[in-house]
Amino acid sequence: MDHKNFKIEKLFELAKPYLKKNDLGYSHTQRVFDIAQKNFDIPNELEDLIFASIILHDIGGSSVKEQYDKGPEIATFLLHQLGYSDEFIKMVCENIQTHHNHLKKPSQTFKILYDSDRLVMFCPEEFQNYDSRPNFNWVEVIDSMYNDHSKNLAKELLQQRKG
Repeated sequence: MDHKNFKIEKLFELAKPYLKKNDLGYSHTQRVFDIAQKNFDIPNELEDLIFASIILHDIGGSSVKEQYDKGPEIATFLLHQLGYSDEFIKMVCENIQTHHNHLKKPSQTFKILYDSDRLVMFCPEEFQNYDSRPNFNWVEVIDSMYNDHSKNLAKELLQQRKG
């Protein structure tokens, strides 16, 4: 196993107790991570940043407010333990604090995090949670995605789920 994969696995391990406290929990984060790996061509130089951002995006709690308020502090604590630079940590924290927002000029890292976190809504484990909400708008979710291939995949998955 190379050093990069070891650090990501270690980060997952460190984050797990925090993620288990969330409504969707650790399994949600694992699904978002798997979606990103499977559906996006991730440049080597962005791998650490993308995967750390995904692992830590919900670290602060179940609500968006908790994630935005507490997430960066927890993420900083965990990333420092693994020797990440302050600049790297700052970028991860910015992603955590905005991952529910639709940014006008997002980075490639943010687009992958955002789209993966939207695509997970179409997974069998999470779909019903959203679909059962009154007036939930799947078209808005799809339209908010940045990448065309994400939108196309979401449309296919929605068709399968509504089948």
